[in-house]
Amino acid sequence: MTDTASLPDLLHTRKTMIFEHAASLLTLLFAVSVFVWKPGIYATSGAIIAYLLVRSAVDVQYRQLLWSNSITKVTLAMFALGLVTAAIGAQQLSDWTWMARKTMFLPVIIFFAVALSRETNRKLALFGLITCFWIASILTLWEYNWQFVFGGRMQGTWPQGTWDNLLGIFVTFLVLFYRWTSSALIYRSIYWVTLLMAVLMLLLAGGRGPWLATVASVGIYLIVFRPNRKVLLAGLAGIIVATIAATTLFENRTEALIDRIQSIGATSQEQDGSNWVRLQVWHIGATHFEHILKTDPVAGLFGSGAKSYNPKQIEFFETMPYSPEDRALLQSYGYPSGDPHNTYIDSALRNGLVWTVAIFVYLIWLCTQFKIRQTFARAEPLVLLMYLCIMAMFYTVLPHFMSFFFALFVMMLKLGERPSET
Repeated sequence: MTDTASLPDLLHTRKTMIFEHAASLLTLLFAVSVFVWKPGIYATSGAIIAYLLVRSAVDVQYRQLLWSNSITKVTLAMFALGLVTAAIGAQQLSDWTWMARKTMFLPVIIFFAVALSRETNRKLALFGLITCFWIASILTLWEYNWQFVFGGRMQGTWPQGTWDNLLGIFVTFLVLFYRWTSSALIYRSIYWVTLLMAVLMLLLAGGRGPWLATVASVGIYLIVFRPNRKVLLAGLAGIIVATIAATTLFENRTEALIDRIQSIGATSQEQDGSNWVRLQVWHIGATHFEHILKTDPVAGLFGSGAKSYNPKQIEFFETMPYSPEDRALLQSYGYPSGDPHNTYIDSALRNGLVWTVAIFVYLIWLCTQFKIRQTFARAEPLVLLMYLCIMAMFYTVLPHFMSFFFALFVMMLKLGERPSET
């Protein structure tokens, strides 16, 4: 009788173990995908959604655990809002399916809210990230014949714009995650070598936006949230020593890098044509959105269709009062292309004002729960969001592959704990 009565418990335990192993595998696959397996982002996200549906249907305890967490409820509401606003603004089916695919990072957040609460899964995620970062870096340097050419745009396992942005958020994540790394010498050594290599790859990638976002967010973190005089002085001394050494030993190679850094603030055609073009593209996008609000308020609120918008901006560009010379310069950079290189403008045009405001409010809530005292005690998720918001000025990051990267990084920061030393 005892054996018979315990059979359901035994089956439940085995079922739970199978699901837990599956969650660990999905966590590892997602982390691996970040650096070396672009199709894996969508494939693993789809598998994660299937996992959530199946386990919620057959595992009562897991379903209760999910629904007891406010992250599940708020995130699902945000996901549903995106589907509804996309349906209202869509002009073709692909507009709606695009939003459904790009916002899969939201159910992924729900999955990580539970999966990354286990130390085993956090270790697996970190192992996958660091291992595949090194693989991606070696492949990239091999592709460029091991030439450390500073001042250019080194493209890695992702296209330009995504690769440098990924490196920027990875460097920021590593700095923020330091407080939860093991104090064992081997792990600290791996951490510091990986951080230094990530900074080097970020410099080689040449993205000025990621440079600015990384320096700003890490600087705010160290000065405002983690004011540590020793760390600040050591960091400042390290930067000075590294700068002097680099400019002395590698003068020919660092000159181009210094010129590129100095070009960040250039705004005129004569100083930097690329920056001037970006400012004009912002102006075109903002002016177009103002026009849409006046002529079609529904499209302003709910979007002009994520896939349908591009030809509309190109058509609107023809009405802008640019000289033939300015038009030629814009077109030489491939604009207008429908991409304003600014998340706030791009999202308002494609997805509407309602979703654009809602997604940033949601992300602020996810990182802070709107609790000031709690935020200062654990500021790392908010600082990572600062990086994302700064980058949103220069790139399209929501909804985008960056959204999926952010989902993993921010949930590791929210749930991170000092690992056991076993």
